[in-house]
Order: sequence, then C-alpha cells, then structure tokens
Amino acid sequence: MKDIKQISDEIYDKEKTKSYRDFIENYRKYETEIEETDYNSSQETYDIYSQLIADYAIALSNTKSYKKALPVIDKALDLLLNNKKFTPDTLRNVEFYEALLFNRATCNYYLDKFELAKPDFELLTKLYPDNSDYPKWINGFKTKKFYRLKNILWYILSASIVIECFFEKRTIGKDIFLGIGAISLVMIGIIELNLFIRKRKYSA
Repeated sequence: MKDIKQISDEIYDKEKTKSYRDFIENYRKYETEIEETDYNSSQETYDIYSQLIADYAIALSNTKSYKKALPVIDKALDLLLNNKKFTPDTLRNVEFYEALLFNRATCNYYLDKFELAKPDFELLTKLYPDNSDYPKWINGFKTKKFYRLKNILWYILSASIVIECFFEKRTIGKDIFLGIGAISLVMIGIIELNLFIRKRKYSA
C-alpha cells in the first residue's frame, strides 16, 4: 500500500495530470487510501493530505461539479483553519485559503444559493481589498435578483392588462387592476434605473 507522499507524487505527476479532469480521475484512483490516511501523524502528512483535499475541491468546482465540490471545500477549509502552522492573521496569506473561499462562493452562486455565497464574497472583499473582482461578484448576484423581480413584475403587469380588458365599464375591479399595473410599471422603472446605475458603477 502506498503512503500519502507516494500517492501525492503520482497524482501531481505532470505527465499524468494535465487538467482538472485528470486530477479528479487520478485522485479517485486513490480516494480510499487518501481517506484512510492518519493525517495527524505528522505535520508533513497533514500538509500533503490538506493540499490533496484542497486541490480536489478546486478541481470539482472548476469542472462545474458544484454540489460535489461544496462538502470537499468545507473539509479543506476546516483542515486549513486547524493547521497549527497558521494563525487567523497569517491564514489570509495562504493562497489555498483565498482560492477555497472563492470557489465555495462561486459554487453557491451558480447553485442559486445567493445568501450562502454573499458572506464568502464579503469576507473576500474584506480580506483582499485590492482585488476589484470580489465586489463585482456581490453586485452580480444583487443584479440577478433585480432581474428576477423585474420579470415577475412584467408578468403581473401583463396579467393586470389582460384582466382589466374583461371589464367593459369603469368598476372598482377595473380600477384595482389598473392600479396594480401602474404600480408594477413604476417599480420596473425604478429597477431599470438601479440596474443602469450599477452597470455604470461596476464597469467603470
């Protein structure tokens, strides 16, 4: 049975692993051995094990296996947070930490779990203020919500107009549906203005 270092050397062999899909395939060949590793036996073993888990998580994320990636990302982050080599102050300087946070955020984003993605993007913005991409992601899922709301309002407006047409004379029902349509139209205008402002702000 190969030890974790030998397994790592094989998985990271440039001739065997040339893409994320190669990494996933090669990782899965040794998945049982990796999972059975006593990673607390030494710092070296802990680091090798952590790197394998982190790279596997990132590979899953980058091949759009978002649901599969999330629990592995959580495990990789937990390993980093419990690594004795790092403190909360030095952890931000660990490249894997930023990459894992970003990939967890994007996985949740693409799974439409915006409320789970938002805290990670906010943390990334706080920890890495020089990276201008993270605020754009936050704006992205806010914009997506606006588009969804706008589409709903268009349906309400269309339905109001259709229903209003069934009333031949001026009645309370006709006025109610006209009012609903008017409110929907105003709200659509406000959303369009908000989207325009956001586009100008984040594309500058």
